[in-house]
Amino acid sequence: MNPKKPLIIAGCAWLLLLILAFWASIYMGWGPAESSHNPASVWMYVRRGLLLTCALILPRIAGGRGAEAYGWKISFKWLMIAVLVGIVMGFGNKGGFDPRFVSALLLACLHALATELFFRAYLITVLSAFFKTFWPPVIISSLMYGIFYLTVWTAWAQPGLLKIVFIGLFTLIGLIHGYCYKKSSSFLVPWLMHFLGVLKYRVLL
Repeated sequence: MNPKKPLIIAGCAWLLLLILAFWASIYMGWGPAESSHNPASVWMYVRRGLLLTCALILPRIAGGRGAEAYGWKISFKWLMIAVLVGIVMGFGNKGGFDPRFVSALLLACLHALATELFFRAYLITVLSAFFKTFWPPVIISSLMYGIFYLTVWTAWAQPGLLKIVFIGLFTLIGLIHGYCYKKSSSFLVPWLMHFLGVLKYRVLL
C-alpha cells in the first residue's frame, strides 16, 4: 500500500478537525462549557467522538489495518511507568477532572481514549509507515497536538504570547506520550498516562 494515501487522509482529517474545533469552541462559543468539563456540554462529546471515529475508521478507508495495529497489550514495566508519569502530571495539572466524582472519571477516561487514539495511535502509526526512523512521527504528531490544543478555550483565551506557551507545553506532553507509545508499542501506555494525568489530585489533599 502506498504510504502517501493514509498520510494525506490523516493530514486532511487533522486539518478539518482543527477548523471544526475552532469554529465550535471559539467562534460559536461552546468552548467554555467544554473546558470546564460540564457534563451538559454536547460539544465535549462531539469533539471526542469525531477523534474516535477518525482513528477507528480512517485506517480502513485508507486500505490499512484498523485499531488492532495500535497495540493493546502492556508489560508490567510500562504499566508502572505509565502510572508514575501520569500521577506526577496530575499533581502538576491545575485544571483537569475532579477524581472525587464517577462522572468526572468517566469523562476523563473518554477524553484520554479519544485524544490518544487519534494523536498517538492513529497519527504515529500513519507517520511511521512513511518516516522509517523513530523521531519524525513523534515530533510531527506532537506539533499537531500542540497546535490543535489552541482550539481549547482555556488556551485560546490566554493573552498574546501565552498562546505560544500553551502550544509548546502540549507539544512537550505529546512528545512524552508519543515517545512512550513508540517505545512500548502499546496504546494502553499513553492512554493510562493521559487518564491519570488529567485528574486533579490537589482536591484530595
